[in-house]
Amino acid sequence: MHVDFQLHSLGGLFVRTDALRTEYTNAKPWPHIVVNDAFPEKLLDMIAAECAALEETSLITTNTDRLVKQESSEGLGPATQHLLSLVDSTRFREFVSAITGVRDLLSDPTHKFAGVHRTPPGGFTKIHQDFEIHPTTGLFHRVNLLIYLNRDWPDSYGGSLELWPRDMSALGRRIFPRFNTMILWETHGATLHGLPDPVTCPPGRMRLSVASYYYTTTRRVPASGERRVRYWAARPGEDQWIERMGWQDHLRALIPDPLYYMLRATRGRISRARRLRAP
Repeated sequence: MHVDFQLHSLGGLFVRTDALRTEYTNAKPWPHIVVNDAFPEKLLDMIAAECAALEETSLITTNTDRLVKQESSEGLGPATQHLLSLVDSTRFREFVSAITGVRDLLSDPTHKFAGVHRTPPGGFTKIHQDFEIHPTTGLFHRVNLLIYLNRDWPDSYGGSLELWPRDMSALGRRIFPRFNTMILWETHGATLHGLPDPVTCPPGRMRLSVASYYYTTTRRVPASGERRVRYWAARPGEDQWIERMGWQDHLRALIPDPLYYMLRATRGRISRARRLRAP
């Protein structure tokens, strides 16, 4: 399969940078943008076919009381790899920085936790905040990019992404996962989001998306009072068991931020040194 889409295919997106920056800044419940039809449809159709055909052996399947999904960052098809190389390029990262205001963004060639996301019938992801530090590189997770691949996806299938404010007082925005929809936001302790209601597509279909995450070498300066203690968040009326904390969460709550980040940075340096020594 030959894939020949280049960055010039995204020229229409780049010329909208100023307008998108304004839209991003003014969005509620926190800064983000939703862009329709940003990518060549033929390319996304090729990617959707590759994602749907991924072998189970190349997928990480999670099935818990707060998360039911499949994901893969390895064994991806040529069209999928091509798209990820485009959005990880220097030019596209400059565009992301111009929109979000987060400078010096780095891509992750391994696409850990990103890559392809598949949600089968009955799958969901409860409202949550994202991980902050890459488990291998020690870089700080700063920005999320999602692209939906779902053609012929009626409202009855569900699968909408929900954005919630930090106080979980009311739903801020619901984004339907229509084909060729791109979502971009800076991720941190106050940008709660998820796919909290089970997908209701029929057997043989699944909710498909491609994700790329961007990183920096320095951590984001948190807003006053912002700490990463709660990972999962219950919506109004939901059982509070969703927010149940494990021993790691409780330990994290006890460690002052400066010490916590020093320990994580040290672990990252040790991990990198081991990889360099490996044959």
